[in-house]
Amino acid sequence: MNIKIFNNDLPGDIDLSNEKVVALDNEALGLVLGRDPLTLIQIGLLSKKCYLIKLNRENYDAPNLKKFLSVSNAEFVMHYARQDLLWLKYHLKVEPKNIFCTKLASKIARTASQNHGYKDLVREIAGKEISKREQQSDWGDPNLSEKQINYAAQDTQFLFEIKDKLTEMMMREKRIELFKKCMKVIPTLVDMEISGFKISTFEH
Repeated sequence: MNIKIFNNDLPGDIDLSNEKVVALDNEALGLVLGRDPLTLIQIGLLSKKCYLIKLNRENYDAPNLKKFLSVSNAEFVMHYARQDLLWLKYHLKVEPKNIFCTKLASKIARTASQNHGYKDLVREIAGKEISKREQQSDWGDPNLSEKQINYAAQDTQFLFEIKDKLTEMMMREKRIELFKKCMKVIPTLVDMEISGFKISTFEH
């Protein structure tokens, strides 16, 4: 992959307006909202480009990134979208409009399986083995290691292939409309969680 790293914001000269599908992920220092800061946004493209944006945690001032995430008509593909959207809305105050969650799609399409993690889907759908060892590393370090950079990029790399295969399965089994309805529910779950309600639906 062609990986580029930026500090604080997506550069204004990068034009993503023609992107139809975008892979999106983020990294934080933990999973507790309000305690653990969001530190990194990963944007993956079909062209194999990957942009890593190290956020300014003092104010999360990233106007170009925020504009792209909030106004783009692209379909944003995420694994466990509820978690990603929660962090994006809480810290960046943005809500991508058109979302596809590969974890939820897997649960709807692959009902014979209990394995719906990203690593599982990469292995079973893309036929690749990846390591998740860096997931719990120090994502607050301003100097990311080469392993962290490659890990962050790989978290978007296979989302397109996984999305296409799961969509094909859901259409075959006549579950795609159910999936679309579930996608409309996720923003409401995010709002509830930000408001302090504990959500047990769609947990890991």
